[in-house]
Amino acid sequence: MRVALTNPFAWPHVRRGAERLLNDFAAYLAARGHDVTVYAMAPRAGVERRSGVTYRLLAEPRRPQWRQFNRCHAFAFALARALAADAHDAVHCLNYFDAFAALRARRRTRSAFRVVYQSVGIPTRRYFRAVPIDAWFMRNVLRDADAVLVLSEFARACLERDFGRSAEVLPPPVMTGDFAAPRTAQPMRSPRSLLFVGDVDEPRKGARVLCRAFGSVHARHPEVELILAGRASERTRRALLALPELARARERVRFLGVGDVADLPPLYRAASATVLPAVWEAFGLVLVESLAAGTPVVGARHAGIPDVVQGEHVGRLFEPGAFGEQTDNADALAEAILAVLAQDKSESVVRACRARADRYSWSALGPRYEAVLRGGAT
Repeated sequence: MRVALTNPFAWPHVRRGAERLLNDFAAYLAARGHDVTVYAMAPRAGVERRSGVTYRLLAEPRRPQWRQFNRCHAFAFALARALAADAHDAVHCLNYFDAFAALRARRRTRSAFRVVYQSVGIPTRRYFRAVPIDAWFMRNVLRDADAVLVLSEFARACLERDFGRSAEVLPPPVMTGDFAAPRTAQPMRSPRSLLFVGDVDEPRKGARVLCRAFGSVHARHPEVELILAGRASERTRRALLALPELARARERVRFLGVGDVADLPPLYRAASATVLPAVWEAFGLVLVESLAAGTPVVGARHAGIPDVVQGEHVGRLFEPGAFGEQTDNADALAEAILAVLAQDKSESVVRACRARADRYSWSALGPRYEAVLRGGAT
């Protein structure tokens, strides 16, 4: 098949879950023998060839950005022209901006290519209230796309409730082999550690409640470290370390910064548990990556996270309670972390974690993605 994969941004210019999915999906399809072209924005326009995949990069607009018409809107209209100039059998879109563009190109060229829209966020009507053009894009996409996919049962329920559109749940696959432990036995890391992987600066991700909970965990396990890997401004670091709950545990907290993707597998494998106390998380790729490394996880019982964290050996969920921008239920989070530490990282725990992660591997989910592109049953 001639397949186009689209998203406003691409790896390595932007590094989030959608860009990771775009990169891995392109590599998977190319390895399967498909003719794959990725369309996205970049600081400069150009055409690149990466591991058998063609990247057609459209220049990001340099003019001032307004909420009512920003670079993603401009990208949509530029992408419609680019897609109309090429021939594809299917276009798989990770954002409603580019899905609108694909439908626009199909109408203008009177082509028959298949348009698949995959929402990589949580589709709620309130998100679209402030920007009418976004709502217009979304209505067109939900009406005319050949298939609509979401990442979790929570997202499926939100889409049906707020937009009256049914969707298929298709989680983002993970290159689980990249995170699996080496075949040779590895010594357990000492001291034990809790790992957070994500944007520390983004309140929704829950670094603040994790630091508060860590104070209670440290009181029970003084040897345990808290490692935060991801973007963290100096202001955020100072604010977190100033939390009263960390008064006796500050020396056990380490900030690693963003780092490289290649740094993650050994971090996951060395950790006692990976903790993601995020709310409104569309899925939680870091949880599957951790499980693939054989490391149990702790997450909030909200949005896409409960789809992943199932089974005591795999980890624990905590109740986020009432929350606005972020959860503040540090006591419940601490209890969940302590429960995971108590079971330790035994061989049975490692096996259960890796078995759970295998359900989200490309070998398990990749054929379903191909079936959607072809228009068959998944």
